Amino acid sequence: MPVNILIDGSNVLFWQGGQAVVDVPELVVRALRARRFVPLIYFDNTISRHLGKGQLEALEILGDVVIAPAGTAADTLLLDACGKGKLQIVSNDHYRDWRQQYPELQSKWLVTGSVGKGRRVCFSKKLRPAPL
Repeated sequence: MPVNILIDGSNVLFWQGGQAVVDVPELVVRALRARRFVPLIYFDNTISRHLGKGQLEALEILGDVVIAPAGTAADTLLLDACGKGKLQIVSNDHYRDWRQQYPELQSKWLVTGSVGKGRRVCFSKKLRPAPL
């Protein structure tokens, strides 16, 4: 099944109280999969500071994981993969630093979220599947 939504895993990691919570990316992936989305998760190269090998392997079972090579910002890979809005991005980052390089970047591509009571994942807007 082809990927139909992107996750900024390095951002999602900090959705619960601004602290790195290692199981939050998995919660977000599971919430998206429950809604029949096939996610692709992007992480910065430094993700090993927060997630161990076992945690990354658990994520890879649920969806494809891309770890940016050293010296490459995961944001550029994620924004390129977005395909000018064909795929939504799940992240609380508004990518202000990237607006000049990606002038077509629009807020409608971005889906923010949080982890609430009972570890329930909430999204800011309706998720939409990628166009065929």
